[in-house]
Amino acid sequence: MNRVTLAVAGSHKTQSIVDACAGGAPGVRRLALTFTQTGQAEIKGRLQQACAPGAAPEVMGWFTFLLRHCIRPYLPLRFPEQRLRGLNFDGEPVGGRYAKEAARFFDAEGRAYRLHLSKLAYDVSVASNGAVVDRLSHIYDEIYIDEVQDLTGCDLHIVEQLMKAPGIDVHMVGDVRQSVFDTNPQDPNLRKFRGVKMLDWFELHRASGLLDVHRNQETWRANQAIADFSDSLFPSEFCFESTTSKQTEITGHDGVFAIAEADMTLYMNQFNPQALRDRITTANDVELSFRNFGTVKGLTFDRVIIYPTKSITAFLTKGTKLKPKTACGLYVAVTRAKHSVAFVVPSPAATGLTSWSASHSDDGVADEVSGRDAALSPEPSHK
Repeated sequence: MNRVTLAVAGSHKTQSIVDACAGGAPGVRRLALTFTQTGQAEIKGRLQQACAPGAAPEVMGWFTFLLRHCIRPYLPLRFPEQRLRGLNFDGEPVGGRYAKEAARFFDAEGRAYRLHLSKLAYDVSVASNGAVVDRLSHIYDEIYIDEVQDLTGCDLHIVEQLMKAPGIDVHMVGDVRQSVFDTNPQDPNLRKFRGVKMLDWFELHRASGLLDVHRNQETWRANQAIADFSDSLFPSEFCFESTTSKQTEITGHDGVFAIAEADMTLYMNQFNPQALRDRITTANDVELSFRNFGTVKGLTFDRVIIYPTKSITAFLTKGTKLKPKTACGLYVAVTRAKHSVAFVVPSPAATGLTSWSASHSDDGVADEVSGRDAALSPEPSHK
């Protein structure tokens, strides 16, 4: 049966795929898919460690999957004269998505535009009259999709075809609150299911009997104070259940804090957090080793310090509702931390968070923190 597990940050999502593959019945043909190159390397390494020699499933990127299994074998059924000669990752056809026929999908050298790859894959699959998924059912018994929230537009049509394919069980894991990447940002198809609204797509297929939906609200990364704050980033209309933390370590500086710019240097020296920001234009005059929200998905830090945008500051100080995309980015940033999150704001007292200033500095805490390696590291055995 097809299944999706919607799980909070730090809830062993990727590890659940590894465990299912390593502990599954022998002889089952499995494929693991994920969007980013970092994700592919991560899951491949874990599978090789967990599975018996030679028994690890095949791991493939989403674009490679579309090219190899959905487009190349049956392309002549859609474009008889066209030959596929690779992937044009950054290019765009003249006229964009309004370009006609093969000119929309291929450059002059026969390379498929990444920009419209899933639309091409879907069109070829439709033209094959079921042959694409029939072929896949003879190659794989189970297909696992990690970070499923990254898939948008016509990619969801492809996933639906896989779920309807006899002989293939599709297992997906993801967290719609971490929708910071997008396979098809310019694809007009299924826009109503983008980002957090992808929940409606899952519900649609659950109601039709095509998909089992499971939820995991337990995090093994962030403490309860950080988990509670992360839950507050999304309005109640999305009906997210409360997150429960299984991480109970006490360090002496735990939770979510607000600090003034004047105290930033001392705070950095004392706690050594990883500095995060929404994008490169945020706090571009501040001398810190920043990483952007989108680049840290899947990573774990002991502590983070965040320079918020104006909209995030308004959320912190006035309770102004965040736009879904902004909330997703901030959720990723906040849930990277195990022990503490600090926001640098003009008026810490206005946030309602615990204020930290130079007068709160404690030598004992400083000594305890300074001896810990607080550098970024992928979570050692689970995500």
